[in-house]
Amino acid sequence: VGSMAIWWAAGIVIVAIRLIDEDPQGLPMDGNDLELSLPFRIMRSPRLHAGLSVAHTLSCVGLFSSIILLCMAMAMMKGFVTACEFSLCCVALGFALPHAAVACRRLRCVASNEVLEVVSPAAEAGALEAAALGPQLCVILALADSPDHAYPWQKVVYILSAAACIASIVACGRTPAKGGAALPPETGEFVTCLALDAAASVALVMCFPHLNTWHLWALLVPFLGALGALLFEDWREIIVELLDPLLVIRSDTDKALPGKWRDRLRRLCWATALICAAVALWDIVLHPMQDSDPDMPEFGERADDAPALPDIWDQNSMMLLRYHDNGEAREERELLALAAEALEVDAASDLAVQRLLPDHRLLLFKVANGEHRRGLPAHIRWKLALQEPKGAWPAVVDTSFPSTLNVTLCLQTHAIMEASGQQQEAGEPVLPPEFDRVVGDAPGARGAYLAGCGWWTHLLDTYYGQENSTHAHSPLPVAP
Repeated sequence: VGSMAIWWAAGIVIVAIRLIDEDPQGLPMDGNDLELSLPFRIMRSPRLHAGLSVAHTLSCVGLFSSIILLCMAMAMMKGFVTACEFSLCCVALGFALPHAAVACRRLRCVASNEVLEVVSPAAEAGALEAAALGPQLCVILALADSPDHAYPWQKVVYILSAAACIASIVACGRTPAKGGAALPPETGEFVTCLALDAAASVALVMCFPHLNTWHLWALLVPFLGALGALLFEDWREIIVELLDPLLVIRSDTDKALPGKWRDRLRRLCWATALICAAVALWDIVLHPMQDSDPDMPEFGERADDAPALPDIWDQNSMMLLRYHDNGEAREERELLALAAEALEVDAASDLAVQRLLPDHRLLLFKVANGEHRRGLPAHIRWKLALQEPKGAWPAVVDTSFPSTLNVTLCLQTHAIMEASGQQQEAGEPVLPPEFDRVVGDAPGARGAYLAGCGWWTHLLDTYYGQENSTHAHSPLPVAP
């Protein structure tokens, strides 16, 4: 965040200087031109420009370091690396490395001028290609994992889009297209950039609904107005005249250097990026995150008299605690006390047992109505508590077991088992590939999670089986 703030601040200052001081290199026409006012002396100060240059360099170093650290952190996280995460790391590294090479040239990290003459054009061409689609593709790939669901063909699309992006960056580095000429972006690249920008914006708003406020729409109106103004020639002339100090005198397109394979790989990158964006948006729309259910009321914003969501869909009502097999029988009261200590609530008044499954050493419990108004939701605090166990917890609680039931995964598992005619007692069922990633490979974890899903699906069938004969918000029937 700090690097982005520095980058934005330095960029805005440079743009303002170029817009205000339109002719800093012009020859003086009379004696008055030699007497500059204080603001113009500051804008033309070598120290200011040197400081802005250093700020840009530091922001680039910070962004590069943060990207590398994020990739390392992603690789060190518990569980399996998903296809989206792998693709995201590849695109992020493909974006960061050429920019790091450009920064090294600026900082003179390499003393040999011969090496700089060879590396500089390739690094600049690779960085230019990476900056065209890399940031938008990173955002889309990061959000594509939010539904926690991906079919095998989706994973293939994500990996192919990342591979095509890397291939186009390498091809542009090997055979630069511009060769020092100021060429405009191609029509295909321009259209792809606009489409990816729109897809990334829509995905961000859908994955983070709290961003969909009147502030967003207030900013969108002038933006659409500016785009509409470009359709009129008079307004285009005003905009071009305003931005003239920032624009480079373009060269003719025939100055582009030939490169048949480079152009083919670039077009392949554009096509795969558009397909990746379409697939990610489709997945986000049709398989929304469980936490972002549009029917789920916002925590802390629901009125006291508003109808509550049934407990069977509330993650605060399906929290899991699996304890180790130490040869000792565990009572419900003891386990609830451990959960209450982690959640910083009262076990007697704020927690309730949903089901204790001694054969699987699993306790399903929930919080009382209204407890979720105390800061973060209870299921989030419970997940954080399992990630950072304290005191005697590791000796009693299996912290590697999921903190809550994933109802989407339970429904998928239930559907597969029903379709194949398998039962929990009849051998190993064929489960979705996400099952092992969510549950883990600890001994007995698979059976315990299946037992929890069996409890929930039975509760679901019982509840909706009585929906027509009872009020929609009547107390839930007790599951066996």
